[in-house]
Amino acid sequence: MHQRTCRLLCILLILGNVFISIASAAAAPAEKPTPPATQGKAVILMDAHSGRVLYENNAHQRMSPASITKIMTALLVVENGNLNRVVEISKNAASTPESSVWLEEGEKIAVNHLLYALMLNSANDAAVALVEGVAGSVEAFVELMNRRARELGMNNTHFCNPHGLEETGHYTTAYDLALLSREAMTYEVFSRIVATKTYKIPWANNDYQRLLINKNRLLWRYDGAVGIKTGYTKQAGNCVVGAAQKGPLMLIAISLNSPNVYPDLQALFDYGFTNYHLLTLKEANQLSVEVPVLNGQEETVAAFPKTDLKVAVTDAEKAQTSYTVEIDDKITAPVREGQVVGICRIHVGEEEAGTVELVAGTSVAEKPPLWERFLSFALKAAVFLLVAFVVLFCILYLIRIINLRRRKRRMRRK
Repeated sequence: MHQRTCRLLCILLILGNVFISIASAAAAPAEKPTPPATQGKAVILMDAHSGRVLYENNAHQRMSPASITKIMTALLVVENGNLNRVVEISKNAASTPESSVWLEEGEKIAVNHLLYALMLNSANDAAVALVEGVAGSVEAFVELMNRRARELGMNNTHFCNPHGLEETGHYTTAYDLALLSREAMTYEVFSRIVATKTYKIPWANNDYQRLLINKNRLLWRYDGAVGIKTGYTKQAGNCVVGAAQKGPLMLIAISLNSPNVYPDLQALFDYGFTNYHLLTLKEANQLSVEVPVLNGQEETVAAFPKTDLKVAVTDAEKAQTSYTVEIDDKITAPVREGQVVGICRIHVGEEEAGTVELVAGTSVAEKPPLWERFLSFALKAAVFLLVAFVVLFCILYLIRIINLRRRKRRMRRK
């Protein structure tokens, strides 16, 4: 009997240790894969869908971006729209130094053609022509660049020009450039342009066209590469922002001021695609939240994530992935359809791996002023009383007619 009890206790102790080990393994943070070897002074690898940083080194250090600046220029031009309009090349644009496609003063060319020249050949003259067409002047366009940078959360970025020629106070970081590139790649026209290897655009007064060849050699060197921009000055060194996609997973890799910029990007992409896959936590149409609306004709509005909740994770991180929803409880009518009313936060373990905006699914109109509501109520009450009076009058009139007929019948019988 004593031996059986001892055996039972031993078994229970062993099972307890097993359960504790399993629980500890599940709760422990997943180990990070071995980081890639890179030589850039600042590098970063970001999941394009969630914005999760998969690897970085000095990603928040302020650096000179050189022609990578043109990503912001192109983004603003694309967001401005009307890409088929024709602009006339100014003397200022035609005389912009260094990299160019030899635009001539007075030449007329479509905006979409200038965008190809900007992003494939890194043409500074095309940059100035584009910004003059959008904002009227370089100075006005630079203000738009810095405003858009703040909107994107590029807190360590300041632009002084639209092309990236060296200028005091013109700087950014690898992290900020990743935020910018992530946003730009959501536009189909932008992603199509930066993935183009060669392109031809008109050349006025010539029998032949301008042949544009993309300077981004990543498009030829890496399987799955889809963009996006190179840059070089003596101060900035060799810089490349690259994007590559395999299956549903798109990654953005950046190396700034590197002696081996393309091997850096290839190492970053190999690291990312080898160790991470895209996990869908929730599809946008499967998550709905009722958000209270103050002073609205409806008390709440249904809100949905702007995109599916997806994030790049390792196999070990999959079980530690979750999301939370935060709503703005001070939303006041009127509410526009698509208005941001909250945020979804994606978590991998203790790390916040990304955010997705929560947007209103419908519009909610504002309640009218008190006097309008009182007038409306009074009008409805008056109509109700009038209808009630008419109905009552008709009923009484029918009763009166019925009573008169009954009296006549009685009098005839007598």
